[in-house]
Amino acid sequence: MSLLVFGHKNPDTDSICSAISLTYLKNKLGIEAKACALGKPQKEALFALNYFGVDAPEIIDSASGKDVILVDHNEKIQTIDDIDSANLLEIIDHHKVDITTDVPINIRVMPVGCTCTIVYTLFKENNIEIPKHIAGLLLSAILSDTLLFKSPTTTELDKKACEELEKIANVNKEEYAMEMFKAGTSLDGYSIEEIVNMDFKEFNMGGKNVGIGQVFTLDIDSILSKKDEFLSFINSTNHDILVLAITDIIKEGSYLLYKADDSIISSAFDVNANQGVFASGVVSRKKQLVPNLTEIIK
Repeated sequence: MSLLVFGHKNPDTDSICSAISLTYLKNKLGIEAKACALGKPQKEALFALNYFGVDAPEIIDSASGKDVILVDHNEKIQTIDDIDSANLLEIIDHHKVDITTDVPINIRVMPVGCTCTIVYTLFKENNIEIPKHIAGLLLSAILSDTLLFKSPTTTELDKKACEELEKIANVNKEEYAMEMFKAGTSLDGYSIEEIVNMDFKEFNMGGKNVGIGQVFTLDIDSILSKKDEFLSFINSTNHDILVLAITDIIKEGSYLLYKADDSIISSAFDVNANQGVFASGVVSRKKQLVPNLTEIIK
């Protein structure tokens, strides 16, 4: 029985690329594995896959009775619905740990900017050569998750990995990143609901059901011009608190639309809260949005 490797729901570039790259490594080590996804890859991930000639992984809706490895997540609320009936063997992640297991499993969690940086490290540790197409996927994910090293999540290991991967993939990382960002941030054809849920994760903060969505775009005006429509949808959800961060890669900050008391937003991000307020420097969900909101809500 093949081992299933998959990332979180609403898969982003890191989730897709880490699943494919880790699967390649496992197979090279003699472990039969298959990369999967819990949803359709987003535009940015599709750009990377197409650029390096890699097929998108199969989308699955059940892992019952299967051996599985989770990448780029470890919270049950973010994973496949029947994870409790699967045989969880391993977790490779760069987020805070928030899962319990009945038996010991292999867990590799590192405080780096991207899960693909950890996968790169595993290639080096196992002395497995990284082929061009895998190097391209690893590079794409790291550039995406670190916003070309502008994110506070960026580490020296992320940068070091990109130096080697850039050479193997035979691209200029700055030029490639901007091509990828441009392709990935186009919101043409997406509905309000699809944009909110594009990169959306749920959290339990002090007993409250909190949703945090984040969208990176070079066309901020296209979203803010529909602010009322976004707020109508956001307020219709069953979340106690919901924050949509519209991240401007160039200005290095995020515009916030939210379902929450103004006082929560003001305190969490040191802003004069109003719908669409710009939070300068806030570009990371993992290191800024989640911990800032958690501290205030709890």
